[in-house]
Amino acid sequence: MAPVYPFPPRKILVPTDLGVESESALKYARYFHERFGSKVLVLHAHNIELPPYFSSGQLKDMKRQLKKLGEAAAKYVRTKSRPALGHTPEISVVESPPVEAILEASKGDEIDLVIMGMHGRHGLERIWLGSVTERVIRRSSLPILAVRHPPTGTSIEHLLCPISPSDTGRQALEYAAKFSKAIDARLTILHVVEQDGEPLTCPLAAEDIIKSCRVEEVNIHGNAARTIAESIKSLKPDLIVMGAESKSTVLGDFFSSTTSSIMQLAVGPLLVVPKR
Repeated sequence: MAPVYPFPPRKILVPTDLGVESESALKYARYFHERFGSKVLVLHAHNIELPPYFSSGQLKDMKRQLKKLGEAAAKYVRTKSRPALGHTPEISVVESPPVEAILEASKGDEIDLVIMGMHGRHGLERIWLGSVTERVIRRSSLPILAVRHPPTGTSIEHLLCPISPSDTGRQALEYAAKFSKAIDARLTILHVVEQDGEPLTCPLAAEDIIKSCRVEEVNIHGNAARTIAESIKSLKPDLIVMGAESKSTVLGDFFSSTTSSIMQLAVGPLLVVPKR
């Protein structure tokens, strides 16, 4: 199995649309910067489509205006980001559709983690559906930390890692264990035994993980997504770490039903680790 993603992250990408949710993402990035010295790149993407009937002269004038707008936007993003981050970050402003811009920027040198805000909706409209954050997660080759609110405290003390006995689950657990060890946090490993299934007869975590951090293993019978959501409400972890394996079809990119369900519920800060 390929090695899991490095932790602590050397550099964090924080896409921003300058909204409240983006500010929450910046405050999480501040935690990583202050705790581990991680560098931060703040990205703002805007997409302006020029009409096809523009003449060459109009196009040149518009491009000059867009360049000035980009410079003004970079200054504004830097000013708005500094209070939440506590330092002046690296800034990138690009003229591109946001999802494509984020995925392209995440390929940059040293980027090990992406932190994004997620927008909330009310009623039956789930927080994730159709959002930029959801679309990035489905296509990203890096771990994505999706947050809706700023950190509730100055530290992360409890991680919950729901897993399945698969390469995807093991990679998520390895990442969660590295995170837990680095910050001396409790790590609860949750395995849901579906109907007619049998509990695992071996430990959920390998011996090196058990020795490296404070681990609690929990086996529960029930529906996977519903049981995980209920466990999150009762255990109140500071962070949920889940693995995700995307499958591409002519209809788009899809995760397992369990991962998708937890994404849609948006029950807390969620760190999604894609299968490498």
